[in-house]
Amino acid sequence: MTSGLFPIDPRIRPLAGAHNLRDLGGLRTDSGDIVRTGRIFRSDYPLFVDADVEGTRELGLRTVVDLRRANEVSVECVDWPALGVACERWPLSAGRESSWRARYPAYLEHRPETVVGAVRAVMRPEAHAVLFHCAAGKDRTGVVAALLLSLLGVADDDIVDDYVLSAASVEPVITRLNGIDLYATMLADSSVRDQEPKAEYLHGLLEWLGGHGGAEAWLVERGTPAVEVDGFRAAMLMTGGGGESLD
Repeated sequence: MTSGLFPIDPRIRPLAGAHNLRDLGGLRTDSGDIVRTGRIFRSDYPLFVDADVEGTRELGLRTVVDLRRANEVSVECVDWPALGVACERWPLSAGRESSWRARYPAYLEHRPETVVGAVRAVMRPEAHAVLFHCAAGKDRTGVVAALLLSLLGVADDDIVDDYVLSAASVEPVITRLNGIDLYATMLADSSVRDQEPKAEYLHGLLEWLGGHGGAEAWLVERGTPAVEVDGFRAAMLMTGGGGESLD
């Protein structure tokens, strides 16, 4: 199936108000296991909460991990506690490189503790189903997704393919964000084409991680207990077959 120039991936959730919402599961690992579906979702800012109440309910969210900075949260923020959903905020920042064209390793170099905190929050099986998001669901969300999928043993090329699925969402997301003063200022010198996810960007991050021993080594060196990684894999991987939803 296709939509315009972009294929429709079965992991994409077409909820009203969602431009870039998809399941992180459904991918196969190098060892042949399948990443379970229905447990971890990634998205742009979740407007779908108000626009598609039934669809949101079907996600079965217990936890949300918000990767945006405080000034973004002050502009728009879902009242998750009112919906019975726990919310953690881990604002990723790339320092001077913090822009829509940031070098992705800069997020891991500037404030690594926020990246580690976000990844650990998403990994916890008792927090599932969990949604993690930023504003566009592409850059900061893409970094966290890459670390999670790498931990699970998904091949680099498949992680990059997941990342570039965000291409179809860029135009509507940027159009929406340009209607908000904070983001309009940030995007003033940037075009839709500038914002498109490019495979080489994420390959660069994965190569950087490889130079630091890989995702697991990087996270463990920064305080992530190895037992948490093991528990995450046990919860998220199934042998052969297709993905299955969280009970």
